[in-house]
Amino acid sequence: MAGIFFLGGWAWFAYFHARDPESFRIPSVHDGLRPLNEASVLPGGPHEPAPSEDADYARKVFGGLLPIEEVLASKASAESAPGCTYAIIRTGEDIARTPPTSALGTAWWERFGGEWRQSPERLFGELPLDALAECRAAWPDALGAELQAALDDPGNWYMRSASGADLHIFSAEGRLAARIRHGS
Repeated sequence: MAGIFFLGGWAWFAYFHARDPESFRIPSVHDGLRPLNEASVLPGGPHEPAPSEDADYARKVFGGLLPIEEVLASKASAESAPGCTYAIIRTGEDIARTPPTSALGTAWWERFGGEWRQSPERLFGELPLDALAECRAAWPDALGAELQAALDDPGNWYMRSASGADLHIFSAEGRLAARIRHGS
């Protein structure tokens, strides 16, 4: 009887041994909190390069998936709940026409892609929540319009969660990739 429990414990250890501990790490309560109004791009303000901590978030999301030419906007944590987190990049040249998807085991807050659909986005009814509409005030108007155009124009890809809180956009022609979340 004790052998069964030992074997079960050993199997559990063997399964988790040598796995990336960061992929199972849950952020602590104060992890990534920033002072109020300290976003990478302030509403209505000029486009400025993202601060290094927030730019690191975009690099974590897209680093192993796409070549990053420029971080357009990035914010790892929201100032309040519900709030917006996002990673938006301009990709490098000569990328695949189909979108990449993060590997299994990637932390959910760094995951990109999944059940991709081709644009234009077809909505039947209203979304419970629209992450793009909720978060677009945090970016310059031109970037918000470019993201909306990527959803509306054929030939791009998007992935939206059933609740509408998560929105991922990929445009090979526009060289744009975005992970947007509005929630807690």
